[in-house]
Order: sequence, then structure tokens, then C-alpha cells
Amino acid sequence: VTLVESLIATVVVGVMLVAALNTVGAARFARRNLADAARVHLLAQQLMAEITALPYMDPDGLVLVLGPDLLEGLAPGRTGFDDVDDFSGWSASPPMLRDGTVLTQLSGWRQDDSVNWVDGNALASLLGNDSGVKRITVTIRAASGISSPLRPPG
Repeated sequence: VTLVESLIATVVVGVMLVAALNTVGAARFARRNLADAARVHLLAQQLMAEITALPYMDPDGLVLVLGPDLLEGLAPGRTGFDDVDDFSGWSASPPMLRDGTVLTQLSGWRQDDSVNWVDGNALASLLGNDSGVKRITVTIRAASGISSPLRPPG
């Protein structure tokens, strides 16, 4: 009888141990995803603030296409970007700071930006020329797959 009781107790403890380990694993996974989501949102906000601090129009003159001018794209990082549309089509993996410093702790992460001319009355309608309104989208993708597209309010 004692041997049977010991065997049953061992099985019960084993089942409880497996359940506890699964719970700990799920908690660690959820905590990592929560931390990634917070970092993704912070990086997106930081990049959006950098973009929206720049002028709408290129200070050097009329622009017929979106994206950096030839010389602006040659500067390290984003230091040559002098207006909002220079960020059109810009991406980096892993993410980097404005001066070009790569954030090595974010290996496997990606920054993507798009800037499009849109109809001021229908912001979902993309246009091929300047209408006076540009839609900016910043997307940060974590290595875990968490993504945060960010657009300015309004």
C-alpha cells in the first residue's frame, strides 16, 4: 500500500511540476513580448518625432519626387535629411540613431518609413504630386514579430 501511495504521490508531483514549468515559460514569453511591444512603440515615437520636427518642404527648392536628394542620401545615418519626404522609403536593420549609430542590441529588428502625398479630403487616397498633405508612416518590427505602424494623429 505504501509503495502505491508513493507512486501516486510521485505522479501527482510530476504533473504539478510540468504545469508549473509551463506557466513559468508562458510568463517569460509574455514578459518578453510586452517589453518588445513597449520598445517598438518607443522607437516608433522617437523616429516620428524626428521626422515631424523637419520642414514640410525641401529647403533647397522644388521637389518632384519623394525621398532624399542625391547628396542628402550620402551623409551618415539620417544626418543629411532636411525635410519630411527624405524619409520616404527609408529603412534600417537593425535600427539606428540619426547619426548612423547602429543599435546592435536590436539585431533582427527593422525600421521602415514611408511618406506619401495624399488627398487632404481623403487621407487614404495616394497622389502622384504634392497636394499640400503628406502621410508619414513609421513601422518598427521586432525580432519576435511584434510590429507597430505609427502615424501622426489627425
